[in-house]
Amino acid sequence: MARLLLISGLALASGLAGLAGCGGNDRPSPDRPPTRVDPPQPFPAASADVPAGFREVLCPDLRRDGTGLTVRLVVPVATTGGQQSEDGCSFSHGSVRSVGVQIGPERTLAAFRAQELDPFEDIGGDDEVSDITYRGDAPGLDGKAAEELTWRVYNDGLPYWEAAIQVAGVRLSWTVPDDKPRRLDSFDVVRRSVAVLHGTGSLCPSWGAADRPSLTFSPPKEAGWVERDGDRCRIYREEAPTLLEYGAVDPTPGDLDTLAAQVRRDPEVVRVRLRRDAGRIDGEPADLLTWVVVRTEETESYEPPGTWRIVALQSASARVEWGATPQWWHDDRSTYDDLVASVRISPARPSPP
Repeated sequence: MARLLLISGLALASGLAGLAGCGGNDRPSPDRPPTRVDPPQPFPAASADVPAGFREVLCPDLRRDGTGLTVRLVVPVATTGGQQSEDGCSFSHGSVRSVGVQIGPERTLAAFRAQELDPFEDIGGDDEVSDITYRGDAPGLDGKAAEELTWRVYNDGLPYWEAAIQVAGVRLSWTVPDDKPRRLDSFDVVRRSVAVLHGTGSLCPSWGAADRPSLTFSPPKEAGWVERDGDRCRIYREEAPTLLEYGAVDPTPGDLDTLAAQVRRDPEVVRVRLRRDAGRIDGEPADLLTWVVVRTEETESYEPPGTWRIVALQSASARVEWGATPQWWHDDRSTYDDLVASVRISPARPSPP
């Protein structure tokens, strides 16, 4: 089961036989698959619209030595969660990945098929892969024809139908439980919405209906991954030994006085301070809550002892949190300042008729 779940994660893409044709002159022959992967470059979407039933999301390249690019696309509003990590993103519906993006994949889909799928085709058992199809001239991105690969995985008795297209340095995936409609029309909407942009930007939330306030921000280079944490987006720091070393961006923050009262009740917390009008988030006046966690011994969940300073800056429309050691705050405070400065507030969009 673990190997097949890895295949599902590596696919990170979408797309299927039978979609409407696309323009462009770059049309590799199905009999001669591409032998190299083109590096991603900025390009516009075929459609910049956000249709009813979809919401706009961003997928940044979070690698320290990455491309410095972000993929913009739309996903169904049924999306309930999202994760951004290294060179890709996944947008899930419950426990099922529905849309995935990979920026600058190292292998062609033809190579992926030969290495990861063909050896397990129709072998029976939990690792079985079946119904593999491949074509090299499918509707793609940036006016270019794409590789397209579809297959079915048994997945330890929980089969999924997988599909991927790849072109212009981007892989887009679509994953559907085997007993559900494949909704190729929805995939085509996603495909046509894909654009590659300069810079590394993220959007919170990346789930649910679009008629809610949202924030765009630039995850810092030391971000390991970003994912949904309740109604906020949590920034997990690379190689952090504790969950107290983190960042968070919240477009629907609760009352800051209530949070202050909550942290004051924590026996590990000292030096709680709440300052009014201590900063700005996208021009809005913001209050600042700070506290220090002092832990003298390892916890039952193996959280280490140590000292951490937590900062929560909150305006009427956003909260930005960051937790780190006193040494980090001394040496790298500018990382937090840059995160706050990058936040942009977008009001809720009206619900489509």
